[in-house]
Amino acid sequence: MRQLETRHILLFRVLRDHCSFLTRRQIQRVLTLTTSGTTKSLHWLMSEHYLERRYRVDSFQHFQTPVYYLGELGWRVAGQPASLYKRHRLQVEQRPERQIEHMLATYDVFLKFILEADVRRLIGSEDRLWKEAIDFGNVPDGWVQFDGGEAFIEVDRGTERPIVLRKKFEKYASFSGSGGYQRLFPQCGFKVLVITTTETRIEVLERLVTSDDIWLCSMKDFLIHPLDHEHWFALRGFYALPVVPKKEVQELQEALS
Repeated sequence: MRQLETRHILLFRVLRDHCSFLTRRQIQRVLTLTTSGTTKSLHWLMSEHYLERRYRVDSFQHFQTPVYYLGELGWRVAGQPASLYKRHRLQVEQRPERQIEHMLATYDVFLKFILEADVRRLIGSEDRLWKEAIDFGNVPDGWVQFDGGEAFIEVDRGTERPIVLRKKFEKYASFSGSGGYQRLFPQCGFKVLVITTTETRIEVLERLVTSDDIWLCSMKDFLIHPLDHEHWFALRGFYALPVVPKKEVQELQEALS
C-alpha cells in the first residue's frame, strides 16, 4: 500500500497555509519530481482524496486546465477541522475566473520564497490584517519575512494603468514615512518587490518610482535565477536580496523523524 511521503506533507502545508490551489507545474516544483512522476503522484493523491481539482479557462491555450486543492483527506492530514472543509471547497470552486490568473502568478512568487529561503512569516492579500490597517490604503499581494529581511510583494501582470500604480507606490511611501509600517511590523525593514511582465514594462514602472525602497524585476528573471541574484532594478541601481539558501525538505524530514 502506498504511503504519504515528506514531499506530500510539504505540499499539503503549502496548500493549507499559503496557496488555495496550484497548477500541475507548480505542484511539480514542490514535489521535485519528473513530469511523469508528478502525473502519477497526482493521480494517486486524487484517487485517495488527498487532493481535488477544478478547471479554469486558459486564455492562452483556449481550453480548460486544472488547478488542484486540498481534498477532504488532505485537509484532515494538514490538521484542519473536518467541519470547515465544505466551506473551503466552495471557496475554491466558486473563485471567479478573473481572479485565478493573478493568484497563480502570486503563488509562483510565494513558492519561490518557500522553497528557496527560510520564510518565517508570509501574509497573503486576503488576510484580515490589511483591513485593520486603515492608514495603509493598499492591499498588497503579500508580505514576506525571510532570512533576507522583509518585503511587500506586488505582482503586476501589465493590466493596470500607470496612474493607478503611481498612486499605489505613493501610498507605500506614505505608509512608511508616517510610521504606520513600523507600528504594524515593528523592527522590520521596509521594501516593496514588484514582479512584472517584461523589461519594457519595467521601464514604464521606473518612471513612476520615487523611492529606492521599490525594487522591480521581471517574472522570468525572478523564477529562473536564485533569490540572491542581482536582478532588481531600483532608483539608485541594481540590487540582490541577501538570502541564505534553505533546505526546506531536509528540515521537514528531521522534524518528522
